[in-house]
Parts: sequence; structure tokens; C-alpha cells
Amino acid sequence: MPVFRMIRRRRAAALFALLALVLGIGIGPAWAPGSLSLQDVREAVKGVPKLGAEIGTELKNSGLDAEKVICSAARHGNHWTYLGGKRAAPYECTLGKRTLTIEAQQTYYDARGRSLGDVEKADPRRAKTFRESSFRWTWSP
Repeated sequence: MPVFRMIRRRRAAALFALLALVLGIGIGPAWAPGSLSLQDVREAVKGVPKLGAEIGTELKNSGLDAEKVICSAARHGNHWTYLGGKRAAPYECTLGKRTLTIEAQQTYYDARGRSLGDVEKADPRRAKTFRESSFRWTWSP
């Protein structure tokens, strides 16, 4: 009889550990990496002409075709009901020998267009859209 209790306790402990892992992932970080085209990044920053011009100059100087440049970005996790999988800053693109990193402030909105705040304040179940602003970028090297 004590052997059966021990087995039950081990199973319960294993189930509890598994549940903690699953719940931990579900409430974990809001971001994961994802890829997108340079054209998608340019669309996201189209309101910043200086950045668009810098990207165009770097493409020309490195002899690259914009359509062949793949960038990376943050990806909203699946716990974002309406935004799961959507890409957002920070963006990172390698253009020739240089890397462009772009950061931005995100503001999230519900279905009625009311602000829910930034990524730390917004409710992932209610956030329907987001906008990026205050773009900051760096080139390296």
C-alpha cells in the first residue's frame, strides 16, 4: 500500500510541475523573434522620412535588392488574442556589412479605439490593434 501512495505522489508532483511549466509559458514574455521583409519594416516606419532615406542610401551603397533583405522583429505571443503572431519593434535588418536596429514605443488599443497603454499595461485579451511611434534607430558598425 505505501508503494501506491508513493506512485500517486510522484504522478501528482509530475502533473503539478507540468502544469506550472504550461502556465509559466502562457504568462511569459510578450515577445518572441520572427522574420519579416524589409518592405514590411519600411511600411512600419513610413512616417519617418529620414529613416527611409537612410535605408535607401544603404541599399544603394551595398548594391542590395530590397526584396531580398529579410529582417527580424518581435512577435506577439499567442496569448495576444487578436495580435498573436503580429510583428513589432524592435526590428533588426542586415544591409550589407551594416546592421540597422529600430526601436519604437507601442500603444495598444481595444476594439473601440480606446488606448490600453503600452505593452506592460495593455490587456492581451482586449488589445485589437497597436501603433508604433517615437522611432529610434542605430547602425552598426
